Amino acid sequence: MASGSANLIAFQTALDQRDIVYSELENAKVPAVRIGYNMENIEHLDVFFWFDPDGETMHFGSGVIAHVPPNKTEAALTAINEANILYRWLTFFLDKDNDIIASGDAILSPNVVGDTCFELLNRTLGICDEAYTNFMKAIWAS
Repeated sequence: MASGSANLIAFQTALDQRDIVYSELENAKVPAVRIGYNMENIEHLDVFFWFDPDGETMHFGSGVIAHVPPNKTEAALTAINEANILYRWLTFFLDKDNDIIASGDAILSPNVVGDTCFELLNRTLGICDEAYTNFMKAIWAS
């Protein structure tokens, strides 16, 4: 039976094979990794993967996609709701700091952990980069 640590190693191996830079989160409560990317629309985005000890599930999420000024919260929430309808792989939300974040969960199959997580990384990056434009329109439109 797989463990969270074994799943982390499988994902790190997949990242190493693709020459993708990452950092292990040393102080996390569960095995975890951070990958940072510069993209077309978002200047920089971190994506995190946390591997549950059961070896069967994991959680992934983005760093801050955009900060929402308090006077734009209502418009941002509308854009977030629209993104949640449009994109099924991620859930966007506004955190306590008024930052837009994305997250998701996955069930893992032992033989394809690395490839599954790599696919989730790519989908997370692509969806966040695409949704960012609409978030910015909501935040900065008059």
